[in-house]
Amino acid sequence: MIETNKDRLGYYTSIIDSVHQVDRSSWNECAHFTNSRGKKNFGNPFLSHEFFCCLEDSGAVSQKTGWISQHILLHKSDKSIIGIFPNFLKTHSWGEYIFDHIFAQAWENAGGKYYPKLLSGVPFTPVSGERFLIKNGINIKKAISLMLSTLKDLAKAFKVSSAHINFVCKKQCETMPDDSEWLKRYSIQFHWENKNYEDFNHFLLDLTSSKRKIIRRERREIENSSIIMDIVKAEDIKDFHADIFYQFYLSTIEKKWGGAYLNKKFWHLLIENLKNRIVFIFAKERNKNIAGAINLIDNNTIYGRNWGAIKEIKFLHFETCYYQAIDFAIKYGLKTVEAGAQGMHKIQRGYLPKETFSKHYFLNKDFRRVASNYLESEKKQIKHEIRILEQKSPFRKQLNIS
Repeated sequence: MIETNKDRLGYYTSIIDSVHQVDRSSWNECAHFTNSRGKKNFGNPFLSHEFFCCLEDSGAVSQKTGWISQHILLHKSDKSIIGIFPNFLKTHSWGEYIFDHIFAQAWENAGGKYYPKLLSGVPFTPVSGERFLIKNGINIKKAISLMLSTLKDLAKAFKVSSAHINFVCKKQCETMPDDSEWLKRYSIQFHWENKNYEDFNHFLLDLTSSKRKIIRRERREIENSSIIMDIVKAEDIKDFHADIFYQFYLSTIEKKWGGAYLNKKFWHLLIENLKNRIVFIFAKERNKNIAGAINLIDNNTIYGRNWGAIKEIKFLHFETCYYQAIDFAIKYGLKTVEAGAQGMHKIQRGYLPKETFSKHYFLNKDFRRVASNYLESEKKQIKHEIRILEQKSPFRKQLNIS
């Protein structure tokens, strides 16, 4: 552990290179994964000590994979931890979902070396949330300022090109200093919102007639087939489910010619450490699993993460990843379904566009100016795209009668 900045109140920061250098209770208290009333597993599972341990212990996050932990801790004068800022030294831009290859290419075309860089976020996870994990009762603005100062010092010490904070929630994004150093970037995801629906048919009544018919037809195709949907959650999840899902995960990787960031050990560790936060949705044919999706949940949201299939069946992807997730959210009173990055086809299935945010700091002032101009242009494009997408909403127009 390396101690760094210190302020007049005695708050100071330090750098650690492993999640195991923080005890679980301290980390989870900062991440609001549990609350003071003793209700377990309260908050976002992707911010939990357990999730970061799964990544590190499986080797998905390591020097070998180009994800080198450089987490920033905030302490009181008594050495207790009051804030955590998950952070990594990266040697590439894979597994981030906020694509900065255009910056890397421009930097290197100018004769510079873009990598390594610093990235603050949750590896392999396009889920927005708090990035500055701050214990209750601490001045959030002051805590963020101290941790950002340490991040900039770390960038200078490593002589990196840049530092990035991906998928930071809107509230913390707005709490960060409003200056020209930290550039704001917009992106789009698609989320479904539960308007206190009683069941799936109640949700369908909010849609236009044509979209309602399409969804019913797609679901009917699966219902009238030999396929059975099987939801496995919490204590019903067994270790062998990790092996089953890993094959589906690999099938998607192979189809997309991507890299398998998460190995089999990761999925076993995830079940071991976060079983009560996992919802598997499997599709079975003749008692054999042919497709599956993994979701994680908190008190408000079901997060769709990965999916795969070993047999191509029309509409099965929509049923497994979108409709079953909506069914689950309605049944258990969850407010939102987040279905991951990209996918305009989600709109006609009730998932509407939402802005997500990231922040970027480039050490070179000239490049920062160029990047700022690019991001301002991109912002206008994103805003325009959202307006266009909103016009494609499947929901019936509500009459505004005053």
